[in-house]
Amino acid sequence: MNPEIVVIGYTNIDVNVTTHSTTTSPGGAAYFVALAASRILKPIGLVTRIGKDFDPAFLLKQVLSEGVHIIVDKPTAKSTQIYHSLTDLTQRSITLDWGVAPDLNPDDIPPGWIQHAKYIHIGTMPPKQQHTFTEYLKTVPNQAKISIDTDIAFLNDEENIKIITSNFAACDMVFANRREYQLLKPVLDNAKEAIIKQDSDGAYYMQHGKIMESVTTDKIKAVDVTGAGDIFAGTFIGCSAMGKSTGECLQKAAQVATLAVAKDGIQHLFD
Repeated sequence: MNPEIVVIGYTNIDVNVTTHSTTTSPGGAAYFVALAASRILKPIGLVTRIGKDFDPAFLLKQVLSEGVHIIVDKPTAKSTQIYHSLTDLTQRSITLDWGVAPDLNPDDIPPGWIQHAKYIHIGTMPPKQQHTFTEYLKTVPNQAKISIDTDIAFLNDEENIKIITSNFAACDMVFANRREYQLLKPVLDNAKEAIIKQDSDGAYYMQHGKIMESVTTDKIKAVDVTGAGDIFAGTFIGCSAMGKSTGECLQKAAQVATLAVAKDGIQHLFD
């Protein structure tokens, strides 16, 4: 199995705590990207690690049913991401238990995946860990379009910003939201391809700082924003791999991401 799309990054457990309820579900940037892409094109190669707090049989059933292939780590540690919120899941504080996730490295990628992939996406991870993958991909022969995403939480000091800038410059396509764009404008304006997510205002696609396509979305009340940006990226990449135009990819990604925030969780998208 040599997938056209390879997604590298974290799969974890999301524990969403509000004043009304506590829910637990599979989550993580790479999981969301791969799951969304798999609804368009199968199979997807998902390079990730999970720990003992997952039920591997349950996770594999959920993931494989969507055409995604996962590497299961030995269940020796946990990897849980917990969202805490006083009111709802649109405004949240995040507590992370990293577990096995920092152990993810280029050696985890199955032989042949990189050489045969048409698209490789480096999901949101700490900048230094992403850097190990951007550097590795420079050393191996591949013809893939390499994309990357980050999180505003990592743009908290000059060292991280410097590393993220280097990571973005090494990739062909970058995803960012409007707040990240403000902090990374020089590198994003110089990127071969940049997709800027504008929350409820839609999104736009740039080449070397020039806006080439833009879309708007319906205004809806956001209920749960967990994973919306990753769902956007996975949908865009999946559509692109299917040969859709940039405008079609952008429109579909914005549409699905908007649907994602309309209800709790993301499973409703796939039901």
